[in-house]
Amino acid sequence: MDQATAQVDTELRPRVVDAIGSLLPKVLKREVPLMPEDTKLFDELGLGSASTLELLLELEEELDIQIDVEEIDQGDLMSIGTLATFVAAHALTDE
Repeated sequence: MDQATAQVDTELRPRVVDAIGSLLPKVLKREVPLMPEDTKLFDELGLGSASTLELLLELEEELDIQIDVEEIDQGDLMSIGTLATFVAAHALTDE
């Protein structure tokens, strides 16, 4: 299933956006003001490879989901919004 055919869970996506906003200060170990969805994860927030992985793991725990990261690419990590869309389309729940 690629990004074009992945079904985005429209109920999960806003929860993912909120969770990213609440988890960024923990992951980045600094205060982070509320950011719009188009905020660039790497360029504006300074997220790196290790902190991106930590954010994904924290999202899984916070939202009680598993994220299928096999098809994640750089475009999915561009901004808060693109990451939220990817997670909402690739979340595996225990239901």
